[in-house]
Order: sequence, then structure tokens, then C-alpha cells
Amino acid sequence: MAKVVVKWEENMNFRGFDSDGRDVLLDAAAIYGGLDKGIRPMQLMLIALGGCASIEIGNVLNKMRIAYEEFKVELEGERAETVPQVFTSISMKFIVKSKDLSQEKLERAIKLGESYCSAANMIKKACPIAVSYDLNGISYTL
Repeated sequence: MAKVVVKWEENMNFRGFDSDGRDVLLDAAAIYGGLDKGIRPMQLMLIALGGCASIEIGNVLNKMRIAYEEFKVELEGERAETVPQVFTSISMKFIVKSKDLSQEKLERAIKLGESYCSAANMIKKACPIAVSYDLNGISYTL
């Protein structure tokens, strides 16, 4: 079972702690009294999605014994204009540089990694996630 604690610090700053004591600072938008000191919760959701997918895809690439010089993911989330301002769509673009990686292998790694990513599977139930990637400077869409 996952367990975390979120604790108020000041104004609209809250600090979240995992079960091992690692922490992240959260803050609200200025209209809610935020001081722009921490990550907003909806941004943290995108970070969690990107982290989960990247770890799973990285694990697949490691099992394939494929080295990479760069691996990152850029995410954007469109939000509803009315409250609650949930994500209505999310786009994830993986950017990878590797001498050892073909387009076919990267696509396979992305699809496998995405299927194992708990965050992606949960979020997909609420909104679509569009996935694309850039391999060695060339862009593709899944």
C-alpha cells in the first residue's frame, strides 16, 4: 500500500512526504494565496505521469541492452475551463538520442513501457493521452 503525508507549512505551501521521508514542496496559484515557491498539484500529476512512463520505458530499453545519450519526456495537459479544471487531454513526447536504437525498437519500448505504467493506465480512464517521440532529431507519432 502506498502511503504519503501532506503537511501545511505556510500560506498555501504544503510539503508532501513519501514513506521514506523524501519530500516535494507544493504551492497554489497566486489567486489562492500561493507564493510561487512550489510545484502546483496538477503539474505534479504530469511529472508523476512522465516519471512513471520514463522509468518503465527506460527499464525496457535497459533489458534490450540499448544505451542512450539523452532520454526525456515533455508533457502538456489541456484543462477544462470550468471548475473542477480536470485534464481533458494530455500529450507526451519522448525525446531520445541513441546510436543503438531503431525506430521500431523505440516504438516497442514506448508501447510496452506505457502498458506497465500505472499512472498512465489510471489517467487514461479520465482523459486521452497522445504519445509521440523524437529519435535522434526526427519526430514520429504513435
